[in-house]
Amino acid sequence: MQSGAADALAVVHEYILVCTDCPLHLKRIQAVPGSGPAGARIMAVGEGPGETEDRVGRPFVGAAGNVLTKLLESIGLRRDDIYITNVVKCRPPGNRDPEPAEMEACSHFLDAQIEIIRPDVILILGRHALARLLPGAGGISGLHGRKVVRGDRLYVPLYHPAAALYQGSLMRTLEDDMLKVRGYLDEAEARRRQPVQAAPPVAHAQAGATKSHSPAPPSASPAHAEPLLSLVAPEPGEPVLRLGSPGATEPPTPPEPPSRDQLSLF
Repeated sequence: MQSGAADALAVVHEYILVCTDCPLHLKRIQAVPGSGPAGARIMAVGEGPGETEDRVGRPFVGAAGNVLTKLLESIGLRRDDIYITNVVKCRPPGNRDPEPAEMEACSHFLDAQIEIIRPDVILILGRHALARLLPGAGGISGLHGRKVVRGDRLYVPLYHPAAALYQGSLMRTLEDDMLKVRGYLDEAEARRRQPVQAAPPVAHAQAGATKSHSPAPPSASPAHAEPLLSLVAPEPGEPVLRLGSPGATEPPTPPEPPSRDQLSLF
């Protein structure tokens, strides 16, 4: 499965490198798909490549990347432990903010990367990545460091590491938020180690009993229902924002990594 995920991720990278879906490709040196293992437990999503990233072809290798590396090391992680990418894969001219149409043009690439990697925690770095991944959830100043759950995915919005370069006080905020991320990872690891409980046996119908042909009750959460945003506190500590259908109890079975043919629509 791991080899299949790595192969599928490599195919996505190949499509990104030759993408011409928006005008950003006209002035790029090269596209920057992302870097890190396909089996990473953490995925970090920024807004877009900068000048150094455009030249080198890897995300977060400039000054902001140095801040990110230090933050990861502060909780016992290496940069190579996580998968890093951006909302847009080509550098916006002059390092300007990415435009909505540019983010939309790259959206299917980011969606594919998340689906293939299926990380325990997705770090959302900055307001542009937050707007793309959790539209309508709120601003970064109110959500930073908090768990936001949508479906079977857990997101943690953080200030962009570059913000600490211009506002030194945010470095302490980022350090405190990263300690929370460490706790979220430990919680995910504890859940993974819990034994899977077997389903209770199905009772056999007694001989001569009349079978019921009553239709199944309708689903409490129709598939077409709009996603809901609610604040829940299942246990003492940090509240969790939960986005999605309230009736969902189990995450779907992870699909097999898409083949090259399935990714041809990119």
